[in-house]
Amino acid sequence: MKKIMVSSLLVIALSLGIVQPAFAATVDLNLHNNTEETVKIVLTGPKNYSFDMGPGKITKTVEEGKYKYSYGACGEKFSGEITIEDDNQWLVVEPCGELAIFAKFVVDSHLDAVTLKLTGPQNYDLAVTLGSNKFISLQVGDYAYSYDACGGTWTGTVSVLKNGTGRITLYSCEQANFRQIAANVDDSASNLRIGSHYAFPVRLSLFGAVNYSFEIVPGLNRLNVLRGQYTFSYVAYGQTRTGSINVTEAGVSITISPLR
Repeated sequence: MKKIMVSSLLVIALSLGIVQPAFAATVDLNLHNNTEETVKIVLTGPKNYSFDMGPGKITKTVEEGKYKYSYGACGEKFSGEITIEDDNQWLVVEPCGELAIFAKFVVDSHLDAVTLKLTGPQNYDLAVTLGSNKFISLQVGDYAYSYDACGGTWTGTVSVLKNGTGRITLYSCEQANFRQIAANVDDSASNLRIGSHYAFPVRLSLFGAVNYSFEIVPGLNRLNVLRGQYTFSYVAYGQTRTGSINVTEAGVSITISPLR
């Protein structure tokens, strides 16, 4: 009778051992949200977890093991894998990058339709026509530019300004060719000094041996132009003003003013 009772107890004990699962170990997972927004972190693994956390650090108790994680932050989706084995494990949400700033950019073109290529913080192919072309929203930064005109490819650098208006002029073929000549033949150009009494930039055009278009800022502007006789014109306060100059070897100085 005793043997039967012992056997029965052994069977019961073994049965309990088989049915009862072992308890899984838990550890503290350290979470650090470096953004300025609330982030939802989802863990999928031995158990599934979902945590909503604001900026800063928190600690959550989870079962140890291998997990896949995912979260959305800074307008993007992030995912990966993490092995949680002890209380020293961190899951860090990196800070958002600096927000891009956009500004106005103007292309003054003396050419018919061309494509101005900008390469920099972003790449742009700007369709440019004769006259003033205004582009409302280009990312601020420094760019290399290129365009095909006058039988060649013209290149250089230009900035889209954070404060103010970035600007570039695409010269006519005659102007462009002269700029090449002037770079190699020093005595083909003379100094033109234009003093401006206006409190704002004024666009001044010269018509003569070569046609020019300059942005004249307040104060003294020093320019190099091909020698010869020119007429000039500019618009200020809704009025068109004109005049004439003779650029000699010694150069010439003129003043533009709202009082004249």
